[in-house]
Amino acid sequence: MKALERYIGGLVIGQGRYAGQPFKLLGWQRRFLSGAFGQPGDAAISMGRGGGKSTFTAAIACAAVDVGGPLVEPMAECLVVASSFDQGLINFRHMLHFMQPPFEKYGTGPGGRFRIQDSANRATITDRETGAMVRVLGSDPRRLHGAAPKLLLYDEVAQWPPERVEPMLAALKTSRGKIPDSRALWLGTRPAMPDHPFQRALEGHGVRFSLCYAASKDDPPFQKRTWLKANPGLHHLPDLEVVIRSEAADAKRDESAMQSFRALRLNQGTSDTTVSVLIDAETWRGAEALPEPDARANEYVLGLDLGQNAAMSAGAAYFRDGTLEAVACFPELPSLPARGLADGVGGLYQQMADRGELFQAGRRVSEIPALLRECLERWGRPVAIACDRWRLAELKQHLEAIRFPLAELVERGQGFKDGGQDVRDFRAAVLGNYVRPSQSLLLRASMSEARVTGDPSGNWKLAKHVQWGRRANARDDSCAAAIIAVAEGYRRWTAKPKGPRWRYLGMAA
Repeated sequence: MKALERYIGGLVIGQGRYAGQPFKLLGWQRRFLSGAFGQPGDAAISMGRGGGKSTFTAAIACAAVDVGGPLVEPMAECLVVASSFDQGLINFRHMLHFMQPPFEKYGTGPGGRFRIQDSANRATITDRETGAMVRVLGSDPRRLHGAAPKLLLYDEVAQWPPERVEPMLAALKTSRGKIPDSRALWLGTRPAMPDHPFQRALEGHGVRFSLCYAASKDDPPFQKRTWLKANPGLHHLPDLEVVIRSEAADAKRDESAMQSFRALRLNQGTSDTTVSVLIDAETWRGAEALPEPDARANEYVLGLDLGQNAAMSAGAAYFRDGTLEAVACFPELPSLPARGLADGVGGLYQQMADRGELFQAGRRVSEIPALLRECLERWGRPVAIACDRWRLAELKQHLEAIRFPLAELVERGQGFKDGGQDVRDFRAAVLGNYVRPSQSLLLRASMSEARVTGDPSGNWKLAKHVQWGRRANARDDSCAAAIIAVAEGYRRWTAKPKGPRWRYLGMAA
């Protein structure tokens, strides 16, 4: 460990206030090196953003490939794994700077000792004499074939795409063992999910040593003593303190900025985006209490949320008179009582089925054609069908198979562009009394589960995963179908024009 401290202390900083000066190890960095390399096993550290983790990670990686580096092993790899390849290149640029002296001394050309690959999809430094290599990767398990890592550096695991975290960690785990005593180091800000693998590592699961610098929920967020808890190097980084003070001033005025401040600067393990309910309970009860229209309209938009595997599929009908109805489908296995127990809702699904709002079709996967037939039987032919664009080809196939009457297909995305517009229009329709939902237990329960996530620009979209504060087994599928149905119908029939259109006629002669 002392050899590693001496090696890092001999490197030269490449950017910022201390550019051109030797790498001075701070207290938290010495503590981590002592705990991580003082004994076999993995280690984890978490602290606020901007505290020097990327530079520190790059310095450790260089020790695994440099001539005489204390972590060099013949033919062994050091893998630096980031949320994306572009993010990993930040570490790689620091490595290239740290390694300039040996590059100049031993050469990097065809006859030199070092080989550098720095392209759009590959970033490596290889010592041709020892075979030691440092390789930067994004969180893509397909890139790990043939890897033989001695050292793995997991950079900002909380920022890895949620759907890739488990497959990536599994692929990294199976790549180990080719080199004896391989170890993994986790570095980054805390994740928002308590069951995230990084959070479990910080709590000691699967690691021998962990450090977590974070402010507690009860600490005053705008005091320097609180900032120091999450940023142990703050006294040595005056530029970081200036940035934190500026962000703290913004956080006092802006809820979204406060959410980001708590997550990234105070390292409190919260989401860096704001989480909120879609529609509060009182507003929804008010919509349910609106008087029914004098005459039922026949024209309606059908919104569909098609589930995968054993998930729920749902359809919602928004009529021109404001009426909103919904129906949902589960596969036959597991049974509704068993599924209710697993999802923590008791007999709710069975109650929905008894009311005719939920049915079962398909053995292990909800049967989409059965849902489409049910919608057609209940409400007739729609003027338009709105659906997630990623399932549009599948939907077309089902519509053709059952000879569903022709209707306009409207494809919608689930990101902040389409999803944000749909949430805005849905809320506007409900708050403007343009939605009269039926007394539906299915819709009421789904609306109570629905959460939206917002970005700092004030855009909101439906949160479809637990990482945004949504309950793990929440069923808001009928809500998702209702949002796109209402939003599409509201834009067609109710929303006011955006004002006059201007046309450029050119300059007068």
